[in-house]
Amino acid sequence: MKGRRLTIALLLAAATAGLGSAACGGQNSAGGPALSATPEQRPELSAESIRRDINGKWVRLKPADGKSEPRSWVFSPEEPKEIEVVEQKLGEDEASFLINMKTRTGPRSRNPISIEGQLRLRYRLESGLVLRQWDIDEVENVSFVYTKLDPPPTPGDANANASNANAANANNANSNTSNAAAPPPLPPPPPSDR
Repeated sequence: MKGRRLTIALLLAAATAGLGSAACGGQNSAGGPALSATPEQRPELSAESIRRDINGKWVRLKPADGKSEPRSWVFSPEEPKEIEVVEQKLGEDEASFLINMKTRTGPRSRNPISIEGQLRLRYRLESGLVLRQWDIDEVENVSFVYTKLDPPPTPGDANANASNANAANANNANSNTSNAAAPPPLPPPPPSDR
């Protein structure tokens, strides 16, 4: 029991020593700057971090044509995202970004849409025991709208289209060669020994 208490005490002492160096703006074991509780040492926010942070967040979309129904959208890591920061406001524990963004459904989507416009993202700075990180607290739709795209052909449709194209090409080939001599007929199959 005494050994267990000593181990716990040593672990706590090591953790406290690590906190002390981080709070002083020292370096971590990897040689990079350690995060601290000062505003200068907050994690950076950029278009790249926004691209990552917005995954899993949702927003209500309006149709660009004004005729379709509104729908909800959840951002996914697989979808392409073009982001341009238009405006940013950084506070001590909060931040606000106005961004222009373009994205779309994946290439295999049955109901493909493209989405673009402006979003306002409100971040809040979360402080843990050692690390601080920005989290998106709210996604506000300023002018983010969707447009329905033509669905890709289904595999059955693609085969039917290819068959129709081949038949049309064969008909064109026959009509172009109607004056040419026809190939000789094939010989009959050999007799079977059964």
